[in-house]
Amino acid sequence: MNEGLSPACAKLLHEKSRRKLTFSEIAEELNHDEVWTAALFYGRASPSLKDIHKLAQLLNLSAETLQEDFRTSGPPIRQVRPEDAHADPVTSPLRDAILLYAPAIRSVIWERMGDGSISLPHTKVKVEAQPASQSQSIKVVLESKYVPFQSW
Repeated sequence: MNEGLSPACAKLLHEKSRRKLTFSEIAEELNHDEVWTAALFYGRASPSLKDIHKLAQLLNLSAETLQEDFRTSGPPIRQVRPEDAHADPVTSPLRDAILLYAPAIRSVIWERMGDGSISLPHTKVKVEAQPASQSQSIKVVLESKYVPFQSW
């Protein structure tokens, strides 16, 4: 999962581990969601200059070096490699659930919202542990902007 990470991401993950911090704790300091924060650490989001300075202070890193590492690593990774999704015991069932229920999900959205598209750049992801029950349970929420298709 850490293969091919930029120097900035490798530093962040190393310092997170070394300091025994959680993404939730770091997210609180950054004033961001924990999933967005984790995405940043894996090169899937772009930090603001303010984020870089807060991270540098929290993790005792040079803000200038961290900023340069992010600049030279280029834009965030936006593509998904299918082989990654098949191998991971957490993301594979999520992918399979979306694919399995895609026609049903699309039909329900179409009935409620009309013909349109979900905007990936506007998508927020939340992960919630469900209250104790007979079995451990997790809730993954995807929230996004829905953009109607235009007629012309």
